[in-house]
Amino acid sequence: MYALVTLLGVSLSIFVILRILPGDPLVAILGVEGHARMTPADRVRIMADLGLSDPLPVQYVHWLRDIAAGRLGKSFFRGDTVSELIAHRGPISAEIGVLALVVSWLVGLPVGILSAFKPNSLPDGLARALSILFIAIPGFWLGMLIVLAALFWFGYKSPIVIVHLWQDPWQNFQIVIGPAVVLGLAQGAYIARMSRSCLLEVISEDFVRTARAKGLREGLVVMRHALPNALLPVITISGVLLGFVLGGSVAVEQAFGVPGLGRSLVVAVIERDIIVVQNLVLLYAVIFVVVNVFVDLSYAWLDPRIRYG
Repeated sequence: MYALVTLLGVSLSIFVILRILPGDPLVAILGVEGHARMTPADRVRIMADLGLSDPLPVQYVHWLRDIAAGRLGKSFFRGDTVSELIAHRGPISAEIGVLALVVSWLVGLPVGILSAFKPNSLPDGLARALSILFIAIPGFWLGMLIVLAALFWFGYKSPIVIVHLWQDPWQNFQIVIGPAVVLGLAQGAYIARMSRSCLLEVISEDFVRTARAKGLREGLVVMRHALPNALLPVITISGVLLGFVLGGSVAVEQAFGVPGLGRSLVVAVIERDIIVVQNLVLLYAVIFVVVNVFVDLSYAWLDPRIRYG
C-alpha cells in the first residue's frame, strides 16, 4: 500500500514539474524559426497530436491509464516508443546497476570487517580515509578522469554503440565495467562504514565473547556469529543506496558515453521530451520501490526473530 502511494506521489510530482517548467515544447521540437512560422491552427493540431492540449488533470489521468494498459507513448523527436527505448537500452543500465552492487559488496564488506576487527590500526585508518574519499568524490567527475586517463595514456576508448551481453560479451563488458566500478566504489564506501560500525557493536555482545571463550577460531567467530547479526543494517542501506546508483547512473553514463537509459534521460531533458522523461523517471522510481520492498521482506528470512503479521 505504501509503495503504491509512493509511486503515485512520484508520478504526480514529475508530471507537475515537467508542465510548470518554463519553455514551449514546440520550440524544442520545431526550433525558434519553425515555431515562428507556425500558424495558430497548426499549433492547435500539433498540440492535440502530442496529447498536450487537454487540461492537466485529464492529461495526468490519460497517462496513468496508458501506463496501466502498457502504453508508454512515443518520443517527440525520435518517433520510437518509450517501450522500445527501454527494451533496447535498459539491459545496459541493468547490467551497470547489478555490477555496481556486486562491486560495492565485494569491496565494502571485506574492508568493513577488517576495520572492525582491527580498530584504530593503520589498516583501519587507511580504510576510513579511502571511504570518506570515495563518498566525497562525485561519480561523474571520477568517470571523466578515468575516460581521459585511458584515452591520453593508453589511447583507449570504450565502445559507444549498444552491444548487448548476448551479442558480444567482451565488448559489452568494456561498455559497462567503467560506470559499474565508479558507482560501486562510492556505494562500497558507505557499506564499509556501515558494516564497520555494526560489527563493532556486535563483537562487544556476550554471545561473541562466549564463542571466543569456547576456543573457536577468529574467522569462524566472525563469519558464523558476528557477521550474520550485523548484516541487517548493511542490507537496509544497500536498498537505500540503490537510489544513489539509479541517480548517479544518469551522470556517470553521460560521462562514459554509455548508451543506456541514464544517457537517454539526459538527452530527453535537454530536448524537453516530456513523454520520455516522465516515463523513465517513473521507471526508476518503480525499480527503487520494488527493490526496497524485497529488502524489507528479506529480513524475515535473514533473521527468524522477525515476523510479518
